[in-house]
Order: sequence, then C-alpha cells, then structure tokens
Amino acid sequence: MRALLSLAIGSFGIGMTEFVVMGLLPNIARDLAPSAWAASPDDAIAQAGWLVSLYALGVVVGAPTIAGSVARFPRHRVMIALAAALTFFTVLTVIAPTFELVAASRFLAGLPHGAYFGIGALVAADALGPGNRAKGVAFVLTGLTIANVVGVPLGTLLGQQVGWRAAFAVVAAIFLLATICIAFFVPAHPGMPGRRLRDELRVF
Repeated sequence: MRALLSLAIGSFGIGMTEFVVMGLLPNIARDLAPSAWAASPDDAIAQAGWLVSLYALGVVVGAPTIAGSVARFPRHRVMIALAAALTFFTVLTVIAPTFELVAASRFLAGLPHGAYFGIGALVAADALGPGNRAKGVAFVLTGLTIANVVGVPLGTLLGQQVGWRAAFAVVAAIFLLATICIAFFVPAHPGMPGRRLRDELRVF
C-alpha cells in the first residue's frame, strides 16, 4: 500500500501542475509580460495561455517516446527518474525569470507526464497481484482526482494571494516527496530487456 500511495502522491502533483496554471494566467501575464498587460490584459492572458499549450505538447511528445525508450529498464528506477524530472522542471518554472524560460520549463515538465502514468499503472497493477490489478491502477489515479477537487483550487488560491510562483513551489515540493517515497517504498520491478523504442512505437 505504501508503494501505491507513493505513486499517488506523484499523480496528485501531476494533476496540480497540469491544471493550476489555468487559474493563474492573469497573475502570470501581469508578472512576466508587464508591457503586454499594460497595453491589453486580454492579449497578455492569451499569451500566457501558451503555457497550457506547451505543457500539453510536452505530454504528447514525451508519452510515447519516453515510455518506449525506457521499457527495458527496471520500472521502479524509471519511476524515480520521472518523479525527479518532474521535480526539477517544476523548480525551473519557479525560478525562471522570463516568460520564454517559463514556457520552456512547462514544455519540459510535460515530457514525463504520460510516461509516469503509463509505467506507474504497470507497477501499480502488479503491486496488488492477480485479481486486484484494477484496484492498484485506480488507487494511483485517485491522486489525480483529488488534485482536481482539492489541490488545484487550493493551489490557485495560494497563487492568487501569495504569488503564482508559490503555487508551483508547492507542486515541486509534492514531486520531491513523491520521488523520496518512490525510492523508499516502491519495490524492485523489472523492465522488459530487449525492448527498444522502435518496438514500442510499432505497437503504438
């Protein structure tokens, strides 16, 4: 159960980082595009909306390529690496000084998203054993559901009151916690030796 909870923490963080940005677009636009904001707040918010699109593009690019590239490696180690990458790229979002760098960090943060869920689902399915595989996957995805119901509203409120960077700092802390928990509590889980990206993309 600790393994599933560890993976669910990461799912919670992914849910927050994906959706909390939407409620903070005015704050981000005002901070990172002050001249555009002064000229037209609506245009500045539309520009900030690229942060949503670039994250989604990262998910589309990263899901098949990363999952396919790491299929042969032990899955528990892959999950640690993915959670660490989510932590690192979210920290970049917090500290990036310009809109362009924040945009780049959002694209990079989207890359591990799909692979985390795909490989995490395999690990979760095996964690509970035959007959309970669906329960394992559902438990991990519960983190995403709770993020939408609780994490995103609270993160949005924090970002609006304290600053949008504070919301992403909280997300980075959640990913860091997930990384540590996965490292300690997710048991060794073999990959599929011999599988290559070409094989995975053929299936895709």
